[in-house]
Amino acid sequence: MKLLKEYKNYGIVVMRIFRWDLQLHFFWGFSLTLLGVYWQPLYSAGVVVTLVKEALDLWSKGLWSWDDVWLGIAGSGAAVLFLFSVNLI
Repeated sequence: MKLLKEYKNYGIVVMRIFRWDLQLHFFWGFSLTLLGVYWQPLYSAGVVVTLVKEALDLWSKGLWSWDDVWLGIAGSGAAVLFLFSVNLI
């Protein structure tokens, strides 16, 4: 039972650092960049969509979130590294 309690505590810590909205930005950047395999302009879509979304947030809410930007770019970077590792780029 001690292991389960430790697992829950680790889960809480991870979710405080990587909130759901940050995970969504990482996922968007990753998945849109992976779609570049089928249509090459999508290789840059992960970064472009992240920046456009943040620009729209700045325009509508007056708020720019660097966390969202960095996680979106990290997701795109992870996808590019994955595509290089399997020789698809």
